[in-house]
Amino acid sequence: MKGENVVRAQALNDGQTLWVQEVFYTIQGEGPFSGIPSVFVRLSGCNLKCYWCDTDFESSSWTPSLGELLGKIESVRPPVCDLIVLTGGEPFRQNIAPLVQELLRRGMKVQIETAGTLWVDLPETPELSIVCSPKTRNLNKNLIPRISALKYVLNVGDIASDDGLPIRSTQIPGQETRLFRWSSEHQGQDIPIYVMPRDEQDSEENSKNAALCANVAMKYGYCLCLQTHKIINLP
Repeated sequence: MKGENVVRAQALNDGQTLWVQEVFYTIQGEGPFSGIPSVFVRLSGCNLKCYWCDTDFESSSWTPSLGELLGKIESVRPPVCDLIVLTGGEPFRQNIAPLVQELLRRGMKVQIETAGTLWVDLPETPELSIVCSPKTRNLNKNLIPRISALKYVLNVGDIASDDGLPIRSTQIPGQETRLFRWSSEHQGQDIPIYVMPRDEQDSEENSKNAALCANVAMKYGYCLCLQTHKIINLP
């Protein structure tokens, strides 16, 4: 969207209908489930405007009922796939609790990808993972204890010298903002941190960002994430 999307506030209904951009079967290309066949449910709308975002989450007018959405998921999900990824936009902008609960009841694993500023109460179970890619200095306090992994998008010139993580705003180009960092006060143990190169839509710049991420991962012990789905030309 390149920061051209409407900033949409959290809009919680009973969760029996959701605004959905698309549902598709692919390979999860990022984070702890990288390489695993997955059904992606891309939810529409976002409460942030990241100026480098390359994802369309506003063009759909589809607002399926929960039953219709579950039917669509089943129509594209082969028997070998049990991972459902809820992404956006910002999935926590809508009431995804009934959808998550039903997917778990059906024996699915659920991964949610979020920027971390919003929250909807969800069940605690090992079958539900929340991967947070911070885009702001602070996160929702209710979400923090539920984070399974952190994922940072890096680009050359915009990282801190002490930990290799972002120090620039995602909302205002050039503005210095130290994005959320994990610390022991948030939870009793460390969680995995993934670093991923920002896609500049330019092969030379992308190579520089990938090299940066590799160096940062080796220096600080993070996990390198290279968006496998893009490398192999999957959605």
